[in-house]
Order: sequence, then structure tokens, then C-alpha cells
Amino acid sequence: MRHGKAQPFELHQPDKLRELTEKGCNQASSMAKWAASWWPSGQTAMWVSPYVRTCQTASYLEKYLPIEQFHTHKAIASGDLVAVYDEILSRETADVVCLIGHSPFLDRWAQAWTGTAVDFKPGSMALFDFDVHGGRIGSASLLFYAHPKALKFLGPSYKE
Repeated sequence: MRHGKAQPFELHQPDKLRELTEKGCNQASSMAKWAASWWPSGQTAMWVSPYVRTCQTASYLEKYLPIEQFHTHKAIASGDLVAVYDEILSRETADVVCLIGHSPFLDRWAQAWTGTAVDFKPGSMALFDFDVHGGRIGSASLLFYAHPKALKFLGPSYKE
């Protein structure tokens, strides 16, 4: 998942301190409510960039999803796919891994894992069937991608 819409970048403020906007909070909350309706069974571990906006997004998911473990990792923020694979995905024992990060890294990782271009917009989410033994960085099948704006078609309880 990509974090919800964040405050604009400003030269005097470190990028890692940017927070979600009101719209970003609504995106994260709506996507979390919707995800609760289909979330895979089994133990879920959440791995998040340590940036403020990703941790804020994670807090909304934690309200609605059965998150049993929560971790931050700097490789998610830096876009280091090899470290994400070596230090997180190849070692994680949970049945489900929820990873919250940034664009363009999520876009690139999805392409590397699946061969399919995925354009992660703010608040968007994708579900992958991941094979940790599929090559040097793992491989995956893209099961679906959802943008927060699509929730309006699912009923008022999920509205962005």
C-alpha cells in the first residue's frame, strides 16, 4: 500500500516528517475499512517505512485489520528492494505481510516482482501472491489493485 495523500514537499521541512493531509487520512481510513471486508486469514505482520505519513497510514489499517506484528524498516523508505527482500520478505514467518511505502519504489517493486506495471497512487493498495523462492528478489502474481476513488462504487460505507 502507498501512504495516503501527504502534505506538499517544502524545502525547510525534512521529507520524512511530512504528514497526511485530511484527504490522505480519509483515503487511509476508507481503504482500511474496505480491506477489512476481504483481508486474507492468518497471522498478519505490517512492515512500514519509518516516515511519518506511512506510520499514520498504518495506524488506520491497525484500527480495522488483524495486525499482530508492527515493524518499521528504513529500506522501505530508501527503496532498497534487495534489502526489503533479504531482511523482510525472505525471513517473515507471518501468513500475510502488509507493506506500506512510497512511490516510485512500490511501482518499481511491483514491476520487478510481477512484470506488470502498477502505478501506486496515494492511498492505493495491491494484493500479491508472493513466492519468496522466486529468484533473487522473489516473484509474485498481482491479484488486484485498488485506488481509493474506486470505493465510491462499493457503497457509502467505504466512501473516500
